[in-house]
Amino acid sequence: MSTSTPAPLPRASALIDGAALVGRSFRIITRRPEAVISAVIFPLVFALLFLAVFGRVMERQGFVYEQYLLPAIVIQATIFGAIGASILASEDAQGGMCHRLRSMPISRTAAVVAPLGGELIRTVISLAVLIAAGYAMGFRFERGVGLALVFVVVALGCTVAFGLGYLVLGYALGKVEPVRAIAMLVYYPLLLVSSLFVPARAFPDWLQPFVDQQPLSRVSDALRALSTSGTQDVGETVLIAVAWLVGLTVCFALLAPRAFGRSR
Repeated sequence: MSTSTPAPLPRASALIDGAALVGRSFRIITRRPEAVISAVIFPLVFALLFLAVFGRVMERQGFVYEQYLLPAIVIQATIFGAIGASILASEDAQGGMCHRLRSMPISRTAAVVAPLGGELIRTVISLAVLIAAGYAMGFRFERGVGLALVFVVVALGCTVAFGLGYLVLGYALGKVEPVRAIAMLVYYPLLLVSSLFVPARAFPDWLQPFVDQQPLSRVSDALRALSTSGTQDVGETVLIAVAWLVGLTVCFALLAPRAFGRSR
């Protein structure tokens, strides 16, 4: 008696798979108070503290610190979101969700980047709050609406580039505490030796070339050029930042599926 082989289950499109998994990631985020705190409260607290501590000092150096500060706070918020994505990825790996997703007839790409999708939604919300708060503190988009939209796109690109890197970390380690510790260990040195909160000329001469060229500084330069008139050349500054973001995105996009495939 012959038996027929069951037909394989139809494979859902990457778009449908992605929407479902991103929705799951965002629901997880909304159920965690710390996600709201890291996305909105922490950046606002940093903005107020830095404005209070460095505002008058920077004004004496010829800076309108509100204009200088907000791009740095936006980058900080996007990286907090990226770190959140790495923690969610490590939870999925540690809890066996990654193994379950690999065994299902769904898009592998959608499964890999789903935590990043949820963080992108959170970043949009965080940007809206931070820009509104920035306007209350005196920040303005001095170059018009068009470049303000490019400002938002570059900020989201920062979330994608660094988020993919942190996803690789989350899937590769597969444990929440090591991921949290290493994520901060990577972020804070880059933060401290960057031009996010003070200009590169405030650093020792031997360190200034690194401060000028590292990705956080380059992206903050681009956001300032897009928002503040009379600063850097917009075209060249933005192109350098985009080159950094595209390069990091491509590099980490190649590594993320491998890390996901090896997670348990």
